This record gives sequence, C-alpha cells and structure tokens, in this order.
Amino acid sequence: MKKKMKQWAKHGLALMGFIGTASAINLGALDDTFSQDGTTDGWDLSGQPGYHWYGSDVAVDSQGRILIAGTHQYDLNGNTELVARVERRLPDGTLDHSFDFDGIMDLGIPPAPQAQLNYEIIMDSSDGVFVGYSRLYCQATNDCESDLYVYHINVNGVIVGNQQIDFDLGATNDRRDDDFADMVYVPSINKLAITAEVELSNANDTDYGIAVLNADPVSGALSIDTGFSVDGKRQCYFDQNNVSGSRDMPTAIVWYGPTNSFIVGGSTFEGNGLNSDGWNMSFCEFNLAGDLVRSWSTISQGIAIDSREFLNDLVVYQEPVLGGNSYLIGTGALPGAGEFDSVVFRYKMNQISQWELDSSFGTNGTGYQTTGFQYIFQGDTRDFGVNMLLEEDGQILVLSSISWDESGQPKSAFGLSKYTVDGHLNTNWGIAKTGKAVHTFDISVRWDIAEAVTIDPITEEIYVTGMSYDGLNFKSTVANMHNDSIFASNFDF
Repeated sequence: MKKKMKQWAKHGLALMGFIGTASAINLGALDDTFSQDGTTDGWDLSGQPGYHWYGSDVAVDSQGRILIAGTHQYDLNGNTELVARVERRLPDGTLDHSFDFDGIMDLGIPPAPQAQLNYEIIMDSSDGVFVGYSRLYCQATNDCESDLYVYHINVNGVIVGNQQIDFDLGATNDRRDDDFADMVYVPSINKLAITAEVELSNANDTDYGIAVLNADPVSGALSIDTGFSVDGKRQCYFDQNNVSGSRDMPTAIVWYGPTNSFIVGGSTFEGNGLNSDGWNMSFCEFNLAGDLVRSWSTISQGIAIDSREFLNDLVVYQEPVLGGNSYLIGTGALPGAGEFDSVVFRYKMNQISQWELDSSFGTNGTGYQTTGFQYIFQGDTRDFGVNMLLEEDGQILVLSSISWDESGQPKSAFGLSKYTVDGHLNTNWGIAKTGKAVHTFDISVRWDIAEAVTIDPITEEIYVTGMSYDGLNFKSTVANMHNDSIFASNFDF
C-alpha cells in the first residue's frame, strides 16, 4: 500500500476518545470488540522485546478475516535478521489457525539484515492473497541490490505461485535497486500489475517501472506476461532537464477498464518553483500491449497546484450508469499550515479522452480539497494522505499521517478523513462531526506510524495497520474502527 512518502513523513496514529457524541456508535471510533490480547480495546500491538515488527499493508476477505503483511526482526545465530511475514486474524482479532496452521506465515526466501518496508497485499477471487514487496540483499559488503518479490497464497496459507522481478537498469549493483511501490489485480483478465521505483546509472535518477504477470485461474501460478513486452516490463519517466534525468517515484497503480489500461501515479522531481525544489504529481498510462498511451505531470499540464506536490495513492471510479463519467481520484500532500496538508483530488476524463482536474470537485472549483489536523494539537502538523479507498456509495476515506514536534521530540499519529462524492468533508462522521478522526496507541510515547487502510466488504468496518513505538521497539499495529453502514442514509451530498 503500500509508499515512499509514508517513510519520508515519519508519521503515525493517536487516540481521541471523544469522537462524536450524537450517534449511538461513534463513527471513526475504535471498535472495542476487536482485540487479541484482551487488554487493548479496538487494536492489537504485536512484537517481541529487542526487535522491531512493522505492519505495512492490510486486507479483509469475504469472511471478514483480516490479513496483515509486514516485516519482522528476529534472531538468527546471534544476528538480527528481517523476514517478510503474513498474518491472518479472525474478526475478533485472534490469529486464525486455519491459515498455515498458526495464522502466521513467513515467506520463504533467505532472510536478510536489510529490507524494504513497502508491501502490498490484495485479495484474489477465492479469499487467497497476492503479496508483493522488495528486498535489499547484499552478496558482499558494498555489493547490494534490491529486487521485487510477488507471492500468491491460497485461502489455506499455501504458496501456489511466486515470481521474482528485477529491472537492473543501472550499470553497477549499487544502482540496481528496484523498490516496490504498489500492485493491482484484474480478475477479469487474470493479470497482476506491479509498479516500482527503478534506479538508473546516474545518481538520483529513477524511473517508473511497471511489470505485468499472468495469474493462472486454476493453479494460481504466476508467470511473466510476454504479451505486455518481451520480458513483461516497461518504464516511464519525466526527465525535464534532459541531461542527467530526475527522480520519478511511483506510489500507485490502478486498472482503467474503459480503455483496458494500467495507470501509474506518483511524484516527480522537476525543479520548478521559486526555490527550484518542485515536486509534481505525475502519471503514465499503458495499454495491455505495453504501449505508453499517455503521460503527464502537473507541471506539463500547466496546472501546478504548488511547486511541491506529492501523490501517494489512486483509485478509479466509473459512474454506474450507461455513459457515466470516469474519474481518477488520488491522495497525497500539498504545502499547508504545518508544512504540508493532506489532499484529495479528482481528475475527469473529458470529451477528447484526456484527463483534466474536475472543477465540480473540492473547494471553489479547484478539483481538490486539502485537510489539516492542526486543530487537534497545539501548533501545526505535517499531514500526508498515505492511503485511500472508495466506498460503494462513492464516498472517499483517506488515511493520513500526522506528525509534529513536541519539546524537540518528534511525535506522530494517524488520522482518518471522510469525504462526500463531491470532495467535501462528511460532517456526519468523525470527531464532533468534522469528518476527521485521530488515534494513537501509546500515549506515553505518541510515535505511531500509519501505513494502510482497508474496509470489510460486508460490515463496512475500517481496518488500519502500521507500527507503534513503545520507547524501545516498534510493534506491528492493527486496529478496527466503526464506519457508517447503519447511517448510510444520513449523508449529505
């Protein structure tokens, strides 16, 4: 979910017990029926003294079981190693022992002392999951590179498919890091598309990489899609200076059904603005033959919202009527009161088949809406939208990281914000019906890092994952919040 800006911002999660008082159930509040250890209401922190455990992405299957992917440290012959781990929990938070016997599955490549924290876990059509991530491995000192790994795990916790992907575009190993960003599964065509930030030979020069796999509908096996290209891989870039390139950092990939194409979104350093420090949101669209259909950034369209714009997640929405509009909705960050504010924006496919900011969305016809959480804390906060989802009624739920300084110490929390279909905060949801909710899990430290959000397809309950620092170690976090299924008729649009 999977995303680099989540790491940059050093963000997290923070508890407010007064989330709305007028409803029978406080929307956005913790659901205290969810807990594995019996001592925390609505969340669970998993860890081991002396080691860091990180939650990075979360999904919910058709039975309401929660799956979490992340990195766990452990001891191997006196050395601290890292391993990629998948857990499955029952709706009450307890581990599901029907999944790989104990509810916990460590993926089978050799452990390494270094690894990425970028993961994506997505459901297949039979309550199995695809898990993707990148792993930095050193063959020798100063001889390291990062490759991509994708696993297909069935409903019982058995690996039925796996694929290693490496772009290796740099001239030397130290310029061959391929860092996982996101992936999307398209069950109608049995394809899985992955995007990654791939290094080139020049320093600070990276491209958008996209790889497409076939997922066998019977066995679940994964294989390179040679119909996308000979090796199943393509690149896209925005080299504005046309000399040594620039950093192109993908963070999201979605499937756009009307044209049978994949859209990759992210952020690109293009050096615009008064301080020549401009980052812009950027997009590449590929068809199933691997052709680049179009690419654009907010600077190339001449509509730069600001000289520093960051994209973290995307969703596609097609109006459920004949001839309905197509929308590309995203979240990230724009400069704001505390350096950055979370943003949600919407592009619309126009009559000449081009994406343009939708003037009917957000504030004053801008096509976007920014949200800050500084009213909750003293002083301004740095707010990044890190992950999002689109509910069936068209409402948008955004998970944001919130960070601030307190007596010279970094603090962080996570925030949820809900928007109507037109991009306005939903005033029937959240703290005092502001459209926002904020949580933290260790009030003595307040260093909680938000990574991903998902929703139960049946109950509409919200689940988030990330990590919480206890003063010594990070612990993997999973939390459950009430949503609005029983209040769906109350929303203002």
